[in-house]
Amino acid sequence: IVAGAGLAMPPTMLGLSLLCGVIWTFGSLSYSSAVDNVGVTRSTPIKNMAPVFAAIYGIILFQEYSLANPVALTMTVSGVLLMVAAAFLIGRASALEHEKAFAYDVTRSAADRRRSFGLGIAFSLGAAFFYGAYSAPLKYLFKKGVSVYAVCAWLGVGVLITTVLIYIVKERRLSPRFPGRREFLLAQGAGAIWTSGQLLGALAMLYIPMSISWPISNLGTLVAVAWGVYIFKEVHIEKHIKEFGLGLVLYVAGLTLLAMAAPGGHV
Repeated sequence: IVAGAGLAMPPTMLGLSLLCGVIWTFGSLSYSSAVDNVGVTRSTPIKNMAPVFAAIYGIILFQEYSLANPVALTMTVSGVLLMVAAAFLIGRASALEHEKAFAYDVTRSAADRRRSFGLGIAFSLGAAFFYGAYSAPLKYLFKKGVSVYAVCAWLGVGVLITTVLIYIVKERRLSPRFPGRREFLLAQGAGAIWTSGQLLGALAMLYIPMSISWPISNLGTLVAVAWGVYIFKEVHIEKHIKEFGLGLVLYVAGLTLLAMAAPGGHV
């Protein structure tokens, strides 16, 4: 609204915008379920494969890169793999040191633990798939000239509607109890930060190929690690200095390749 974009759009485009929010919500639900079953250590590295799916969609569905420019294509694929490897390493190293997950709860039966492990891996893969999948309709909308601001607004509405419906079905309540003023404000702040990140990521797709911008957005893993290390004191970085060091090197190498490949792609 502030950008003057307006929220009106054709019904098909509106439906796709809402669908982006629905898909994103399933990614978040898959990730939280994965953490419950196998913990952050095993779920986060798999979830961080989401940029691979986005890059595949960008290359195959939208022809951002092709064999007509093999050098740029090779640099893009290599850069994506390096960025994902970096997120994999740092995701494992930054896991909570005393986390509890169903798959490793000794009070549960061996059969239950095996089932939880299988579910955890499946949910992790689901999170990677869904987090990458909503990039395809998002890119399509931008290719059709729909305003980024309008799309992101309706994407947020899609997230809200989906989460509320799932909450009602699961909890048999129309709305959650008020958690307290502090918790409410923190939740609103988190939503505002997420919205800002989503909007900036969407704007990036207008200027550089999705197969470049999506992997770069995975740098958010570093921000999450910084919160865990310096704010919440959940992770002792000195115990994982090798993993963090190698992860940073891979990030820099991947980012360099993606930056070099960007001019050879098609938005």
